[in-house]
Amino acid sequence: MRRLPSLLLLACLVPALAACTVSRRAAQPEADRPELTSPQLVPATTQRSLDVGQTMQLEVTLNGRRVPPDGLTWTSSDPRVVSVTAEGLARADGAGQASVRAIQTGTGRALAEFRMQVVAPPPATPQLLDAVTRQVLELTNAARARGHRCGGSVYPPAPPLVSEARLGAAAQAHAADMAARNYFNHISPDGRAPKDRIDAAGYSWRTIAENIAAGQADAQEVVTGWLNSEGHCRNLMNAGYRELGLGLAQSSGGKRYWVQDFGTR
Repeated sequence: MRRLPSLLLLACLVPALAACTVSRRAAQPEADRPELTSPQLVPATTQRSLDVGQTMQLEVTLNGRRVPPDGLTWTSSDPRVVSVTAEGLARADGAGQASVRAIQTGTGRALAEFRMQVVAPPPATPQLLDAVTRQVLELTNAARARGHRCGGSVYPPAPPLVSEARLGAAAQAHAADMAARNYFNHISPDGRAPKDRIDAAGYSWRTIAENIAAGQADAQEVVTGWLNSEGHCRNLMNAGYRELGLGLAQSSGGKRYWVQDFGTR
C-alpha cells in the first residue's frame, strides 16, 4: 500500500533585531519631567550603524532623568532611510544616512540628535540547484506572482524569492538527515531546530520559516501540497520573506524528503 505523503511546517517569526537603547533608566513620574534650562542642542550620540530592517529604541535623558515619550516629538531628516514612531522607535528602511531629532513637546527645542548609518545586506549568494529543486523555486515564485488564498486569507501577489546558499545548506542538511535517520519533524532527534541549523549555516536573519514534506514524487506535487495546506501556504506566500533555501534527499527506501527554508536578512 502506498504511503501517503506528509507535510509539516514551522513558522519561526522570531525577530533577530538589535534593540539598542541610549539610556536604560526607568521613566519618571509626570511631576518629575525634566525641564530644559538651555536652548542649546544636547550633544549628539555617536553614530549608530543599522542594517536595513533593524530597529532601535531611542531614549533621551535630561539632567540625569529620562524624558517620557509624551514629552518628545521625534523627526527624521529622511524617513526613506530611517522612520521613527511617536515613542522613539527608529526603523532602518533604506540604505543611507539620516538624523533623528528629539524635540521637546511644547517648547520646540531640540534635546538630542541621533546620527544613523543604514547598511543594506550584501546580495545573496545563489544556491546551486539541480533540475528538481530549481523547479520547486520556479513553481513557488509562480504562485507568489499570481497571489493565492491560504485558508481564509487571500494573499496578493508577492515578489519572487531569491535562492540563497546558506539557507540552502541548512535546508539540504535537514532533508539529508531526515532521509538518513528515517524521521519527519522540524526538530531533529538531537534537538536541533530550524533556528539552530540556519544559525550554524551562517545566515544572519531577521525572520525565518520552514516547510517540510515527505513522500511527494516531484516538484509539482510537493508545491501543490504546500499551497493546499494553510500554514505552509502562508509561509510560501508571505511577502516578508525575500530568500529561500531548498533541500531534497532520498532515503534508502526511495522516499523523498523536501525542505524549504525561508528567510529575510
